[in-house]
Amino acid sequence: MILLKHASVGIGSLFAIQACLSIAAADDLRWTKSSPLPDPRAGYAAGVLDGKVVIAGGTYWEGRKGRWTKKVFSARTHLYDPTTRTWERLADAPIPFGYAAFAVVQNRLYVMGGYTGNEESGKILVLERQGSTYTWRVFGELPETRLFGWAKGIGDSIYLLGGVREFEPTDDVGSCCTSKTATTRLMVLDTVKPEQGWRDLTPYPGGKRWAFAAESDGETIWMFGGIHAENAADTLTRYNDVLRYSIGNDRWEKLSPLPPDIVKTAPLSPLFVKDKLVFMSFAKTVWQLDPKTMKYTRLAPLLEEAMVDRFFWLNNEIIGTGGENKIEGPRRRSEWTFIGTFGQS
Repeated sequence: MILLKHASVGIGSLFAIQACLSIAAADDLRWTKSSPLPDPRAGYAAGVLDGKVVIAGGTYWEGRKGRWTKKVFSARTHLYDPTTRTWERLADAPIPFGYAAFAVVQNRLYVMGGYTGNEESGKILVLERQGSTYTWRVFGELPETRLFGWAKGIGDSIYLLGGVREFEPTDDVGSCCTSKTATTRLMVLDTVKPEQGWRDLTPYPGGKRWAFAAESDGETIWMFGGIHAENAADTLTRYNDVLRYSIGNDRWEKLSPLPPDIVKTAPLSPLFVKDKLVFMSFAKTVWQLDPKTMKYTRLAPLLEEAMVDRFFWLNNEIIGTGGENKIEGPRRRSEWTFIGTFGQS
């Protein structure tokens, strides 16, 4: 197991990774801002339905800079149209939630678990189109409560990876979080045959963690980094693992670790753009990984520092919105909607 304490980078380490990092021309990727998210929040569920980006639930803080007093969990749902660059409010979710896992299968957004502001949720919610509107319903129950998990819809199935079973705030107002209840579990559910229940697959190797990044190309699941602390006073363990799961073979493999320059900019939001993995970071920096060569390339940075929960590749654009920003962080929520486009290379 390879891990970093506080993601420190020494001179020797920088020289060691020099060969696998390179700088791309700044005009390969261009960023602009679109219409702001009407209710800025982080820890939301999101997906693409009918060619539009849906943002549901999430958290925000009451109070002001220097005196943030309470974390609030939302049930609001908004839809972003990338053609008109406008937002529309949809029906609220049946319950408020934050930090749920989420995935789109057959044009339905599934939301799994999360925290309501009062308790951990084991519910699976679905947002789907009914005629000219979008409606919510309860789809079923998880085998166990789950927060900060990652999920992906592949075919008719949902793959649910990792996370924690309980909300573990470090103070009375809801600041995050320790990870005593973290799990290495990987499960799959066939949404066409939900009565068959969730099936356990091979758990990810290595130490338990949360706040990892993950993405899938439909054949493999990639998992990056993560953090762990049993108690608030513990030294935070930051993992630099890069793990890849073969869906067809039910097997994990460990690849070359994340370079320290990337680990120290986590949390990361990875996204497959064609045959490359693009990572947007909390520190504005953007990286691209070629899975064939395992070479990392630095792309043009985001316009602002923001921890965007999830980005999407839609209509040949990278789209991401909300999350935390650093202007009044860590509790200030971002209203920015980022649009990334690639030039001709």
